[in-house]
Amino acid sequence: MRQQGIPPTPRNFEVFYELFDGGNRPLVSHVRQCEANGQLLTAGYIDALHRDYIDRGEDSARVAAGADDLADVAQGIVEQVTRDGNAIRAYGGTLDHWRTHLNASSGTEELLRAVTMLTAETEGASARNRVLEAQLSASVGRIARLKEDLLQVRQEAATDALTGIANRRAFDSKLLRAIRDAVADPSSRFALLMIDVDHFKRFNDEHGHKTGDQVPRRVARMLADNVKGRDTAARFGGEEFAILLAGADHAVARTLAWQMCERLAAQVLMKRGTGETVGRVTISIGVAEHRAGESGADLIERANAALYEAKRTGRNRVCVAEAITAAA
Repeated sequence: MRQQGIPPTPRNFEVFYELFDGGNRPLVSHVRQCEANGQLLTAGYIDALHRDYIDRGEDSARVAAGADDLADVAQGIVEQVTRDGNAIRAYGGTLDHWRTHLNASSGTEELLRAVTMLTAETEGASARNRVLEAQLSASVGRIARLKEDLLQVRQEAATDALTGIANRRAFDSKLLRAIRDAVADPSSRFALLMIDVDHFKRFNDEHGHKTGDQVPRRVARMLADNVKGRDTAARFGGEEFAILLAGADHAVARTLAWQMCERLAAQVLMKRGTGETVGRVTISIGVAEHRAGESGADLIERANAALYEAKRTGRNRVCVAEAITAAA
C-alpha cells in the first residue's frame, strides 16, 4: 500500500485483505486481469473495488434493517387500528344500550342522564379518533422515510463511487435485461461499446494518483453526456468503461463512438489547484452488435477483441467487431 501511495484506511485494508486471502474470487480475478493490462491500484480504483466486490454485505444489512423497520411500522398500525376498533365497538354498544333504554323510558331525568353519558362517550370516541389519526400520520411519515432510504441504497448499490455513473453490477443487470428483451422480441437490437483509456498508467506514473483519478472522472462525464434514454454508460473496471446502446446497430454505435473519441481528444486535462496542463486524454473503443442467441459473455468478448484491435492499430480510434470478422 505504501509503494502504491494508498492511504491506510479501513476500507483499503479490507480490499487488500480480501486480495491476499483469496476467498473473494471475483475480486481477485478482476484485479489480476487489470494488473495484466498495466492497471495500478490507485485510491480511486481501490474505492471502486470495495464498492463493487465488498460493499454488497453492507447494502444487504441496510436493506434487512429497512425491512425490520417496515415490519415494526406495519405491526404498530395493526395494533393501533385494533385498539381503535375495540373502542369503536364499545362506543357502538353504548349507543345501542341507550337507544333501547330510551325507547322503554323517556322521562326528563332519564333523557338528561342519557345526554350526559352519550356526550361523554362521543367526546371520548372523537379524542381516540384524533389520536389514531396522529399515530397513522406518523406511521405514514416513517414509511416515507424508509422508502427514501431504500431507494438510496438501491442507487448507491448501482453507482460507481469514483465516477458517479453506473458500476459493473448495474451494467451486468442492464446487459442481462437487454438480452432477455432480445429473446422475447427477435426484432429488437442493441450494441455494446467497450472503452479503454489510452496510456492510463502514464498519467499515474508522471502526475500521481490524484491526477490519475481525474481521468476516469473526465471520461465518465463525457460518456454520460453522450448517452440518453434507455442507453447505459458504466464503469466496467479500472480505466475501462462500457456503453449499452438500445435499438442501435453497429453502424450507429460506430458513429457515436467516433464522436466521443473526437470530443474527448479535443479537451485538455489540467491539474486541480495549480492549473498545470497535463495533456489530452484519448480512448480506444471496440463496438459489437448483439447477435441472436448470443450470451452476454460472448458479446463482451467480441467487443473486447475489437477494443484490443483499436489499441493495436494506434489507439484513439474505433474498431467494429463485425468489420474484423468480415476481414477475416
